[in-house]
Amino acid sequence: MSSCVVCDESVAVSDACVHCGTPVCETHRSPEEHDCPGVESDSSRWYTNPDAGRRQTAPADGRALSNPRRIAVGLIAVVAVALAVTAILAVTTGPVGFDEERAESRIVTEVNEVRAERGLPPLTESDSLTVVTRAHSGDMARQGYVGHVAPNGSTPADRLERFGVDCFAAENIYYTEQGGLLVTERTYAERTVREWLDSPTHRATLLDENATRQGIGLVRADGRIYVTQLVC
Repeated sequence: MSSCVVCDESVAVSDACVHCGTPVCETHRSPEEHDCPGVESDSSRWYTNPDAGRRQTAPADGRALSNPRRIAVGLIAVVAVALAVTAILAVTTGPVGFDEERAESRIVTEVNEVRAERGLPPLTESDSLTVVTRAHSGDMARQGYVGHVAPNGSTPADRLERFGVDCFAAENIYYTEQGGLLVTERTYAERTVREWLDSPTHRATLLDENATRQGIGLVRADGRIYVTQLVC
């Protein structure tokens, strides 16, 4: 047992915040209730442009930033995709009955159901965004970190540029330990989307009325599940 960092209520180790690992009770589970350092406090977006790698803040009206760099998908991008897929396969192991691709599809469905409940159009599942998100989830699994910025300093904008994807994208991340051993694809997807909805910054990404497509990348390794979502 441990104690909630806010009110000292006794909590189980499994009740730790999924974003920062801090022990919290049900009342203070939301990132905003315990000043969670694992989520961003603003509404920044990541965008592929001539200054790729810098954080770009979305215009007030939600439009994409001006003068985007149009990146041709050539041999380098193809090689990069092949390397990313190889890396993902090297670190991915799945429990019996839990299929990563089915879980990804279920998260896409859950996101669109939540949007439909609020009168928003569905987000089309994008193959190009899925490649980018799977690569990042695989990298987190392989190197043992959780975050938008990789240990080598690369950002979501860098990853979008690397794979030749040009869009104004917001990124959500979700991470759990041992979750795949205990749940079905559907229950895990429901849990993932519920946690995102509990955080205002993640919720804003899911319910962006200007967004049209999304990509979900889920990788499981060593009993841990890493999920990356890109919305643009």
